[in-house]
Parts: sequence; C-alpha cells; structure tokens
Amino acid sequence: MQRYSDEIIDEVRQTNDIVDIISQYVHLKRSGRNFFGLCPFHNEKSPSFSVSPDRQIFHCFGCGVGGNVFTFLTKIEGINFIEAVQMLAERSNIQLPTLDNKADTAKELLKSKVYKVNEYAANYYHENLYKPESKIAQEYIKKRKLTNETLKSFKIGFSGKFDELYKELKKQGFEEKEILESGLVNRNERGQYIDRYRNRLMFPICDVRGKVIAFGGRVLDDSKPKYINSPENVVYSKGRQLFRAKRCKKR
Repeated sequence: MQRYSDEIIDEVRQTNDIVDIISQYVHLKRSGRNFFGLCPFHNEKSPSFSVSPDRQIFHCFGCGVGGNVFTFLTKIEGINFIEAVQMLAERSNIQLPTLDNKADTAKELLKSKVYKVNEYAANYYHENLYKPESKIAQEYIKKRKLTNETLKSFKIGFSGKFDELYKELKKQGFEEKEILESGLVNRNERGQYIDRYRNRLMFPICDVRGKVIAFGGRVLDDSKPKYINSPENVVYSKGRQLFRAKRCKKR
C-alpha cells in the first residue's frame, strides 16, 4: 500500500542526485556522459557498473541489476522502499506527511522514540567513561592505548551497574515500552528492570545517517561472554548493519 503521494516521492527523488548517493558507496569515474565503478552487488575486477546522471538510473552490465536511487538504497542497505524514501527525505530536509495507516504510524512513532533512547544512552555511556568511579575502564583504555580523539570519534563509553541507565532514562521521561524495545534494559521474572550492559566498554553502532541503532559491550576482564550486542528490534537488524557504517562509506 502506497503511503506517500507520487508528488512527494518524485520530489524526494529529484532532490537526491543518484551520482552523489551512489558515490558514497562506490568509487565512480566519469567516462563520457556516464560514471563507472565496480559493482557492489557482485564480485568483479573490471568496472561494469554504470550510473547515468542524465537519466538518474544505474545499471550493471555484469549482473543485470539496475534501477533508480530508491532501488539502489533498498539493495545496498537492505531496507524497504518506504525506508529509502524516508532516508533520502531526511537527507534533503524534506518533511514527509504522517502515515495514514494507524499500525504503521504507531511503529514509526516507536522507532523515533527508540532512536532518542539510543542517542541519550550513547551520550550517557560516553560521559560516564570520564567519571572518577569509572577508573577501571580508564585504566583499560590506557592499557589499550586508545587516544581521547578515538574515544570521542567513536563515542566510546562505559556502562554502569545494575539499573543506573534505566533510572536515568526514566528520569528523562522515557517510557518502559521504548526503553525495553531498545534492548538496553531487560525486565526479569520479578518485574525488576535491569540494564543489559553492566561494567562494559560501550561501542555505539550507527547507521549511514549517523543515528545510533544499537550497541556492543565488551567486558574488561576474563568473564564471559566477552562481547554482548544489542538484540534485533524496531530500528536494528543485525543482517544489514555494519559497525560505524557512516564512517566506512566511501566519500
């Protein structure tokens, strides 16, 4: 079911040049009127992936895949058409209308709240790393020779004990639904809310837009499990996300 008008979709498409978008993932070189590069959808040694700025389409002469800017994003990011429209609309600062379908609207609202929970948690963990009570994490960082520039660039942080994050999120006005959906907090059989990550070095995982979608947490001793990652949820799919994807994209 179409959820955005043809006019809105066309506006989003026209304000996002396909060469600019694909150049973030593929190294392109101009040849005549088109651009060419190695296809990101199959292995090849000679560039057969063509992008036409005039027609605003792409086509691979090797594997046959092709389409417009929406097609490219759905394939490269593993997202659906609506998500591609939303991603490009955000890039162009286009305000999309509210979805008509109540279920879809509720899901989008939950997603927006989970993004906010994650963003707040990332800042909370990062700031916590510099506190006096986080000495164990600070000593570990010195041992691994991580610079302050690296810590800030990747927004590396440190998680607290038991339910510190949960209490802080509640204090900020977040509700149980979005907190639990984020995967940052679990509820046990006794109804207690317990932070998923405790006494771990924290690594935010971002999508290509820079939004925090998940976390990875590493222990600072020999306890198991060594790493814990966020469970899949409304904003995070393990199969289609790459750690620091925004930084890894070709510019």
